[in-house]
Amino acid sequence: MSRGRHHAAPAAPTRSLRLPALALLTLLGAGVLGSGPQPADADDTPVAPVAGSTTEGRDQPAASRSGDRAAREPARQAAPAPTPTPAPAPQVVPAPTPEPAPEPTPAPLPAVTGQLWTTDAVNVRTAPSADAERLATVPLATVVDVTGTAQDGWNQVVWDGAVAWVSSSFLSETEPAAQAPASAAGTSGAACSVSPGIESGLQSNASAVYRSVCAAFPQVSAYGGPRPGDSGDHGTGRAVDIMISGDLGWDIARYVQANAGALGVTYVIYQQQMWMAGDPTSAWTAMEDRGGVTANHFDHVHVSTS
Repeated sequence: MSRGRHHAAPAAPTRSLRLPALALLTLLGAGVLGSGPQPADADDTPVAPVAGSTTEGRDQPAASRSGDRAAREPARQAAPAPTPTPAPAPQVVPAPTPEPAPEPTPAPLPAVTGQLWTTDAVNVRTAPSADAERLATVPLATVVDVTGTAQDGWNQVVWDGAVAWVSSSFLSETEPAAQAPASAAGTSGAACSVSPGIESGLQSNASAVYRSVCAAFPQVSAYGGPRPGDSGDHGTGRAVDIMISGDLGWDIARYVQANAGALGVTYVIYQQQMWMAGDPTSAWTAMEDRGGVTANHFDHVHVSTS
């Protein structure tokens, strides 16, 4: 052997691993030659996906959520709209009924202290005056309740549940005897010197009244007669006005009543009252208020004739 040169033992001849083509295809089909390394353990533990990678695991939940939303959407659209609850009607509270105003308490009546008799037909009035309202006309011999109060020739009485007044000159403590209507001296045909100018315009019966009253009652200072243009008895000369007031007027009225047949009297008016011929004595009827002393015949006795 020469230095420096060594000769190695001859290597064993390398066997060429050549597989037949059919065997190779068989191995590939069995997965022996798989693509990439295989896990050491063949368990079912899922591999966590790498961030940013698109995997089949990430796509499946998204699809599931979309499916759930799509499933809920039709249900939401199909739900009926809630029916609105109507607002409660306002409660009407009735207004309280007002209490009726209390009626005024009438003043107590004065105590009755006694009784008096009327001596003739007389008016009962609301106040102690001939101009006061007339409540009634009472006939002769009527008993009235008195209170003991007197004022200006009038006595206070209690009449029909109210305070009233009667002229004192027509009241007496004793019952008067029945009286026939005053006739004085009967009728007279003597001429009258008071207001003689009226007689020429009077009818015969009116002239007889004028002369008879003038003779029986010389206190009368004036008479009235014809009034041209008057539509009543004065216009035709069938009426006489005897200008007097107060109690004397009633004396004259009763005298005319007593002689009504002889004088042709049809009616008499005095102090807003009328007597018609043929009615009983003292049957006087109240008249409407004509608005004044003269219009209501408080200052004269009117006598109409046929």
